[in-house]
Amino acid sequence: NQWDWIIRSEPGVSKIQPLWARNVYGKFLAYYPKLLIMSATLGDPELLVQKLGLEQRDVAYVEVPSTFPKQNRPTFYWPVCKLSAKSDEGDYAALASAIEYIASQPRLAGRKGIIHTPSYKLVKQLEAQADGGWDRFAFHTDARFRDEIVDVFRRAQFPMVLVTPSLSTGFDFPYEIGFQVIAKVPFADLSDPVVRAQREYTLPDNPKFGKKCYDDDAMNQIVQAVGRAVRAPDDEGVSYILDENFWGLYKRAHAPEHFKETVQWLS
Repeated sequence: NQWDWIIRSEPGVSKIQPLWARNVYGKFLAYYPKLLIMSATLGDPELLVQKLGLEQRDVAYVEVPSTFPKQNRPTFYWPVCKLSAKSDEGDYAALASAIEYIASQPRLAGRKGIIHTPSYKLVKQLEAQADGGWDRFAFHTDARFRDEIVDVFRRAQFPMVLVTPSLSTGFDFPYEIGFQVIAKVPFADLSDPVVRAQREYTLPDNPKFGKKCYDDDAMNQIVQAVGRAVRAPDDEGVSYILDENFWGLYKRAHAPEHFKETVQWLS
């Protein structure tokens, strides 16, 4: 299929990139009679099978319950504003006000927190809203200094709140984080030609395959981000999702039971 690959030309070089693992995964699997794939965020099992180019009859999906008490890891959906490329200063002001309110709550004012954003652009928008205030807050505005700012966050002897697009996956902060905020649903950037081509992709038996994968990736990132707060059975942390786009995504996309059992609508 000519649409399984995308060619990107840059000065002096052309890059040929597969859109899906399905393009190469089948050859890899041919060497092994059985394969175990493990993750807390595999996403929609039917989509995963199609992404990898497998046959549904060859796959067994097993979801294991979380061993962490759900009361230790609540996730509150608080629809503050609907963020998009058309968002204006009023939206960012409402978002900033809600974040400041959460951080000031009596049970959270003495705890560290992370504000997850999908981009450095949103970090800078929130920094502009803070306008020199928010003494506890640090704004991570440059990817080159991620390790340095994480080290500062870990070492801080005060309840620091870090606003960053870079810590939703791959980091453990056991017993350090009291709260998190998912400021915006992390939909992939459609200005990226690969992302756009993936979203427009169809399969004969699943014409909405690309759109479903687009939603699935965003939901997986939210689940990953929420998972940063609680890293042990006796750890505690609360997460807030403030973007109104979340509820539509939540109804459309697959989410693991260990996430769904914690979600509450905060009125």
